[in-house]
Amino acid sequence: MTRIAVLFSLVLFTAMPTIGQEIQAEPPLPQPRPEELGGDNGVEEAPLAEPETKQVDKPERQTGELERVYQAACPALLTGSIIGQMVSPLSEGSCGLQSPIAVSGIVVNGREIPLSGTPVTNCTMATALADWAGEVDAYAVAVLDTEIESLVTGPGYTCRLRNGADTGFVSEHGLGNAIDITAVDLVDGSTISVLDDWRALPAQPEAKFLGFAHSAACGRFTTVLGPEANSEHEDHFHFDLGCHGQSCTAQICE
Repeated sequence: MTRIAVLFSLVLFTAMPTIGQEIQAEPPLPQPRPEELGGDNGVEEAPLAEPETKQVDKPERQTGELERVYQAACPALLTGSIIGQMVSPLSEGSCGLQSPIAVSGIVVNGREIPLSGTPVTNCTMATALADWAGEVDAYAVAVLDTEIESLVTGPGYTCRLRNGADTGFVSEHGLGNAIDITAVDLVDGSTISVLDDWRALPAQPEAKFLGFAHSAACGRFTTVLGPEANSEHEDHFHFDLGCHGQSCTAQICE
């Protein structure tokens, strides 16, 4: 064997894999994409179909069917502190009241005291009135040796401007947030009237009673107007819970 043959055999033997060694073949190259199909960007995807929306017809309102009126319950009415009934909402231009109560009486110191005018007010106003009457009744028992029989009141809700003017702001009466007291009937048969007894001699029991009633109201209502306020209130007390000042806590007591 020639020298060239020996070298060729040695190279061939070295290139062959050893026993037990796996021959790893190179992965095949991907076939080129046929030109007639174009590139990936040339394939148009079918647009997604929009979901079908089913038209639902609103049920027709049956003849005579009324919309529900939402009103707020009054705790004082539920517990029996005030006597009355809820009435339909009121709306007249700028006036109105969502949950009006026609108040026929209030319960004071375990007794029912009628309100002659059956005023229509909101719950907060009626509750404050019952609390005020409780203080005044206690004064009548302690000083006059009698009790309140009934309160002579105005209608409460009345759509008008303040002081009955032609221009200006809506009165709290137009919001069901006010009540007027003209007189107090006592169990002993006497009547104390704002018109007749306010300007009586300060020493008179009736004048003192009205003075206490006025002062007690100033601690419970934001507005208290009497004969000293103006001629419009010469014959009655006006109580309301209107907002005065930025925090609604300022009070007017005249």
